Amino acid sequence: MSDLGVSVFGVTVAQITACQRLAITQPANGASDMTTELRNDVGELSINIESKPRALRLKIAGLVFIVASFITFAQLDNVDFDTPVAAAPLDYVFAASAWLVAAHLLAVGLIIFLAGLKDVPLLTSARARRGALQKLAGSTLIILCFGYAYLVDTPELHFSEEWYALPSLALFLITAHAGFKLLRSGWKYDVVSAEQLLETDPRRPVLYLRSFEADSKIVLRPDGFWNKATMLFDYMVTFSPEQELAEILNQVGPVIAIGKPGEPLPELGAARLYVSDADWKAKVTDMMARSRLVIIRTGSTPNLEWEIEQAMTHVPRRQILFVSLGDAKETAGFDQYFEKRFGRVLPSGKRRAVTPPWMKLMSIDEHAFGKIIYFDEALHPREEPIRPAFSWMGLALCLMRPYRDSIQTATQHVFSSLELPWITRNSQTTAVLLAMFGAMFGLHHFYLGDRRRGFKHLALFWTTIPMFINLYDMVKLARLEPHEFDERYPPRQAIPSLTGREAALHFSDLGVIPT
Repeated sequence: MSDLGVSVFGVTVAQITACQRLAITQPANGASDMTTELRNDVGELSINIESKPRALRLKIAGLVFIVASFITFAQLDNVDFDTPVAAAPLDYVFAASAWLVAAHLLAVGLIIFLAGLKDVPLLTSARARRGALQKLAGSTLIILCFGYAYLVDTPELHFSEEWYALPSLALFLITAHAGFKLLRSGWKYDVVSAEQLLETDPRRPVLYLRSFEADSKIVLRPDGFWNKATMLFDYMVTFSPEQELAEILNQVGPVIAIGKPGEPLPELGAARLYVSDADWKAKVTDMMARSRLVIIRTGSTPNLEWEIEQAMTHVPRRQILFVSLGDAKETAGFDQYFEKRFGRVLPSGKRRAVTPPWMKLMSIDEHAFGKIIYFDEALHPREEPIRPAFSWMGLALCLMRPYRDSIQTATQHVFSSLELPWITRNSQTTAVLLAMFGAMFGLHHFYLGDRRRGFKHLALFWTTIPMFINLYDMVKLARLEPHEFDERYPPRQAIPSLTGREAALHFSDLGVIPT
């Protein structure tokens, strides 16, 4: 049961804020611009110097909590669960208490450790602490759900009566749904604003346009009573299609969207830029002119149609992508509008990957989550369907990120057609968590591309020696600064599509090593 708790908290990774910047007061003398720039540089340097020990303290504190949780979990081995409850009630009370304490120590440790790993100002920001408390509240509900599942699976407790099976299942699903919703809410406190992102990232932005109605659609669910009735069974889905798109499009530039007026917290995915109702059209037009790509998530609202008309009028069509998510019935209105205004959409012409037999048996390959419309070299609209696709990493994350592989595969084909580089980056957070929870098998070596070392550790896992070596690796990875991690494990271009001077300029901006 402890492994379940570890997997729930270990795989989910929040989007984290950047370092706070000092506000430098401009001097009254207009001739002292150089002095102002020097003060800015000194201020930024002081923040970086102060943030290093702060992040290190958070990492150490998080590791202390995590180690304490593992020690507490180990105490459960002393409990004899074959003994009837009536014969040793205190042993079962001790086991339940130890499990709850260990699970909460693990949750607190991961929240603090990840905050240090991504330099979240948990010690100085009240907003970051509110987000951490929301994550802890969500973790508590999830812990209670899995604790209940553990009790049901214990035969000695006689939870085999059928009369309460349905109410207890409903209570489990509602509680788990609320827990994961609180986790997502906690992550929203850590997101970076569009202003911060544009200030720190020199690349041209990617503008993400959509109807505000799409912000709440985490799960792509067709209309119908039974589809809506099964909504609670998707309680673990915490990564929305917008987050998947933002993660991919960040290869091109910082992903920016206009925020919904009055929302208490920004949505996860594209960084939000908030403007007044009177200024949003001017801001959208300005961002279109500055953007490397314009991504439009299709819909049928009047404001979105105005944005589409503006993009098709003022933006080169090779820089426009339409992402249509949902089944054919849900997207039929936009399809008719697009064909009437801009012509018939042609198939992409890309060869489909070989469908695994098990997907054919389940008819999974016949289903599509939507499509991406782009313009070819002759400026004819073409569509790339978003079909089910699975990788080993995608299967491991499918309960929380069901659209990861499907959207990545379709976008990869579109990037190839548009001659955009497909860049893969290793995540320091993922590498550290794999080293922590997969220490016995050396999973982080496979993730970081050192398969030879990974297979060596996998072959010797039974000796437990790799576990101690890999835990040491975990500490080394955690101590690296983000730029040090990127230097040691540089981004890679998976599809070489740019050549010559254009590629050299692009990769010099990104710090990418083409392979």
